[in-house]
Amino acid sequence: MPVLDFPSYSHLPSLLLALLLKLTGTSSEDFQVNQPESSVSAKAGDVITLGCNIPAPSPVGPVLWFKDAKLERKLIYSFNGRRFPRVSQVVNPMANQTDYSIRINDVSPKDAGMYYCVKLTIGHPDMAYIAGPGTYVSVSGVTNEMFNVQQAEISQTVSPGETLTLSCSVPDSFPNGPVLWFKGTGPNRELIYNFQRGLFPRVNQVGNMAKAGNKDFSIRINEISLKDAGTYFCVKFKEGKPDIEYQSGRGTKVTVTGTRNNFVPDTPGRHFLATKGTNLNKNLL
Repeated sequence: MPVLDFPSYSHLPSLLLALLLKLTGTSSEDFQVNQPESSVSAKAGDVITLGCNIPAPSPVGPVLWFKDAKLERKLIYSFNGRRFPRVSQVVNPMANQTDYSIRINDVSPKDAGMYYCVKLTIGHPDMAYIAGPGTYVSVSGVTNEMFNVQQAEISQTVSPGETLTLSCSVPDSFPNGPVLWFKGTGPNRELIYNFQRGLFPRVNQVGNMAKAGNKDFSIRINEISLKDAGTYFCVKFKEGKPDIEYQSGRGTKVTVTGTRNNFVPDTPGRHFLATKGTNLNKNLL
């Protein structure tokens, strides 16, 4: 997750903060970012909810969630429509302008730390306005990431024309062999992506395959259409002659709803994801 580089809210000059509050008609005594839980305890694999409430009205500007503070802080969630694997909003902030709580799925020990809900003002760039007191998350137990192919999302919903990101993490302790993405199961499943070879229009890898110890085998599918609906599986194979399926992720069900504006009629092959996938699929099966 990217690190956002803006001035630390803890160093915002008090006079500037007072001026911002005055301009928005809010007093420093009245305006607060409320994080009701000072701490949350969980076991590996649990789902946790981090509460955040911001009073209305509030200054114009985004609300972000960060893990930790100062130079090591990491962006956890933004309410701007961008997708964050394993993290989702609890309610739609467009319908409720006060609740900015988030939910984190399948937590592991590496998720332990302090989480801050931060309200920013609009500027160039956005500058920190005020933050909640923080919620400390502790995670106990052994994560099953060491033993299983992980697909963070059980389901996703997208609209035609959008870009879909499917996350997959494969333990580096697994035996040598390729990782492939399929749509569907059984002998007629469709090969969506092979990280080693093949041409796959509209599909790109997210992780850096050249990086030593890479575990990220997520993919991104562009220009989604109604034909892309289905369940997608990230599958690890064990090297051999032929390669043998070693373990599959639990699958991510993709629902495609609605229509987009400026619809462009289909052209032959426009939605065919794997031009060289058929023969490779047969070899693997």
